[in-house]
Amino acid sequence: MVLRQIVVDVLKQVRLSHVAGGLAVMGVVQATTLWAMAQSYHWFFAEEEAKQRSFLERYGRPTQAQRMEAYTWMAPTYDSSVETLEKGIADHYRKHVFQDASGDILEVAVGTGRIFNFLRASEVRSFMGVDLNEAMLAEARKKLGDLPFEAKVILGDGHALPFPEKSFDTVIGSMCLCAMEDPGQALAEMLRVCRPHGKVLLVEPGVARFAPTRWAQRPAGGRRKSRGWFCWF
Repeated sequence: MVLRQIVVDVLKQVRLSHVAGGLAVMGVVQATTLWAMAQSYHWFFAEEEAKQRSFLERYGRPTQAQRMEAYTWMAPTYDSSVETLEKGIADHYRKHVFQDASGDILEVAVGTGRIFNFLRASEVRSFMGVDLNEAMLAEARKKLGDLPFEAKVILGDGHALPFPEKSFDTVIGSMCLCAMEDPGQALAEMLRVCRPHGKVLLVEPGVARFAPTRWAQRPAGGRRKSRGWFCWF
């Protein structure tokens, strides 16, 4: 009873200005913390960022052909290389997003087939994967025999998918748009081959919904493109 009375007495003394002041202080603390995190990021990766800037100034951004050469080189060890990095972040969102995939499914930029385990097998009628890199597809094909549903992967360009309109119930993509020459064209193709009441499910890097976090991402590496926000880390 005594404790309850103390709480009541304290609440009586609290004014709206006190609440507003507290919220303002919290906002400043959060913003300062996020700014400090962004600066720490740049400090920690300063040498790597300097190398990237020097590379871009000398050679420019890699062409699609050059990126495909890099993926071909990485393909045999790609899964083991990215497993630890993606386990705590990308895989978390894949599990959440792709559980809604159902029916005839198309994955754009299937790569080595890293999302097979995130699909609900009972909801999959068939699976088709396309990718522009044959070496990555070769790794994905090794996994097809263990899948509990019909699956196939083929060589194809996400900018011009080799399928008629309204071919799939669900179209998915995982970390693919951020690596494409024209994300807008790729999205248009996904919509074209998706059936009228189907779904397009994507897991992509981007900025946060929470405004203070979104503002802090810009100095940490966020870039605004003409077609929207993409965050590069």
